[in-house]
Amino acid sequence: MSQADCRDALLMRMNGIRIAAVEGAYLFSSGGVFREMADAYLTDGDRFQSLGDLMNAYASYWYALGWLDAGTALGLIFTPLPGFSPDFSCGTRSDPDIIRVQEKTTRYRSLLARALESLDNAPEKDASLFAAADHFRETAISAYERGISLDEEDALAGALAAYSYGFAWLDAGVRFGLFRILRNRELFTI
Repeated sequence: MSQADCRDALLMRMNGIRIAAVEGAYLFSSGGVFREMADAYLTDGDRFQSLGDLMNAYASYWYALGWLDAGTALGLIFTPLPGFSPDFSCGTRSDPDIIRVQEKTTRYRSLLARALESLDNAPEKDASLFAAADHFRETAISAYERGISLDEEDALAGALAAYSYGFAWLDAGVRFGLFRILRNRELFTI
């Protein structure tokens, strides 16, 4: 998915987003966090794009999509286009500053690896949200593995997208209380 396609998908999904819980319920504010984070990263992406920093824009858009998908998976928010299936492989645009893109992709790969090692499921094994924590972790691992595969193919933009998307799921899981932070607390938005 190209940067423009990624941004368009993000805008279509955010237009008409609804929070599932009724106003005043605890889960209403949790749903609001997912929307706020997606909004914030859309804004960041647009700012990066206006500055000509296309790779940071792309990473921000994918991070926002990860937050939307995580909130949808929990049933806290509904988007007009449910069932989004991330397509990282098409994100293979070239960049004139390939060294900077390589460094950024390597840094995001390392951040996601550190984040995966830093968390433990918060809910007890028999609690209803334990399966959600496992799902969030598996989604992040899958994105990490896909990123490594794309990295090895020199599809750096696709790898960066996968790492950004996967990290968003972990960050969202921490924010919602699915994970306990065991180390590297500074990696997470809490």
